Amino acid sequence: MTYRENINILIKRLRRIQLVSLLLMFIGVVLTVMVWNVYESDQWYSKVIILIGIIGEFYCWAKVRQIKCPQCGKNLGYLLLDPSYSKTNGAILLPKELPPDRHCCAYCKTSFDVETDA
Repeated sequence: MTYRENINILIKRLRRIQLVSLLLMFIGVVLTVMVWNVYESDQWYSKVIILIGIIGEFYCWAKVRQIKCPQCGKNLGYLLLDPSYSKTNGAILLPKELPPDRHCCAYCKTSFDVETDA
C-alpha cells in the first residue's frame, strides 16, 4: 500500500466524521431556533448537539494537521486545508483525496506513490 492510499483512507474517514459533525451542528441550530419561542426551557440538548458537532470538526482539523511526510516528518496538512493546494471550492469541507497532481513532499521530494511497510 502506498503512502497516498494510506492518506486517502484517513481522509475519507475524517470526511465522514466531518459531514456528521456539520449535520449535528445544523440540527442543533435548527432545534434551537424552532423551540426558542415555543418553550421557555433552557434547551440544553441543542447546546450539547452543537458542542458535539464542534468537537467533531475540531478533531478532524487536528488530525489533518498531524499528517506528516514519512521521510522528513514535515507537516503536509496544508495540502488538504488550503483550497489552492487541494483544488477545492472552499475550506469548510476536506477534499475527497490527496491532490492527484501532488506527487511528492515539497520539502524532501519523497514520492507519495512508493510502497510503504505499514
